[in-house]
Amino acid sequence: MVSLRGARSAPWMTSFLTVSVTLILLVLFFAYQSLSRVPMLPGSHFEEYATHDAPISIQEILRLLYAPLKFSPTTPAFTDDDGKVYRLPANRIYETKLGKEVCILDLETRPLDKKNQLMHGGDYSWKDLDYLSGGVLNHYTYAMIHGYDYKFIRAAPFKDRHNTWIKPSSIANVLKQYKFVIFLDADAAFHQMHIPIEWMLNYWQITPDISLAMALDPAGPPGINDDRFNRTLGNTGFIIAQQSDRTQEILRAWHECPENVRYDNCSQWKKPLFHEQSAFGEFVRYDYEDYLKEIPCTEANGYPGTLCKGVFVRHYWYGKQRVANDFSNSTMQAITAPLQKMFMDRRKQIMQEQTKNEII
Repeated sequence: MVSLRGARSAPWMTSFLTVSVTLILLVLFFAYQSLSRVPMLPGSHFEEYATHDAPISIQEILRLLYAPLKFSPTTPAFTDDDGKVYRLPANRIYETKLGKEVCILDLETRPLDKKNQLMHGGDYSWKDLDYLSGGVLNHYTYAMIHGYDYKFIRAAPFKDRHNTWIKPSSIANVLKQYKFVIFLDADAAFHQMHIPIEWMLNYWQITPDISLAMALDPAGPPGINDDRFNRTLGNTGFIIAQQSDRTQEILRAWHECPENVRYDNCSQWKKPLFHEQSAFGEFVRYDYEDYLKEIPCTEANGYPGTLCKGVFVRHYWYGKQRVANDFSNSTMQAITAPLQKMFMDRRKQIMQEQTKNEII
């Protein structure tokens, strides 16, 4: 992870116009797709439609919205914005969706209840929401689109080490209930919202013997993102954890690392950068090489303009307010794609030629 990992950016703002257009387009799209199923939204009863058991819930709206775009676990290939093609290998481990066997996980020690944060009891304003909350909403939305479980763990702060050390124990505990736990930092986001995690598991070849997968950090000058052997660190801002006895063993070894029980001098990483990430890279991974997968940095770390562009998952080490822009752009793509198709399907009815520019 880059050296400004602990930096905090000022609260960001996104365009009010974008949000307004999004709401209007949502109504138009679903009126067109399933008019008989969508009731008129009562002006003063928005809360009824923000629940999972509403006449048409936001969860169902999201699934319908992304349905035309969603990949299956075996879609042969994906082409990114630069025209590069990412093809599934011949060995496709997952042919069908895993559903509730997957949990998308957020971990926090901060309450996020200040003004412009997700759990503040006052009025909600997307344009003023802070980046921490924007990242959480990205993760929650992704889970709803694909039918995964979602958990937000508010962990107790540590007294003797940096709070990022909550990751190993929290992941281990949640993982006991699932086949996979997918953890993201608040400044990381799913960039391709329409691509399910099963497709990524196939693409990255997360076979049953793989316990943990992480994206590598950018390779940089010696001493920046590497360990004492000059090997690039894995970034703990995005973790795929697969349940097994071996995975639990690895997570326990990682959690106990700062206590110097198994690894001498691991306690040096209690508070200095990069905390739990440095400890994992310096010590734990060398005992469990056969059960770990290192994902290329450019595919699940960073963002455009950096050494890693974050094709599938982006991690905004700097300019954390960009998490919101990424989320807005992904949502607008899902909304405008079917609208563009609807426009083209009806172009004979709505378009006419004006051969002479005169008043008839």
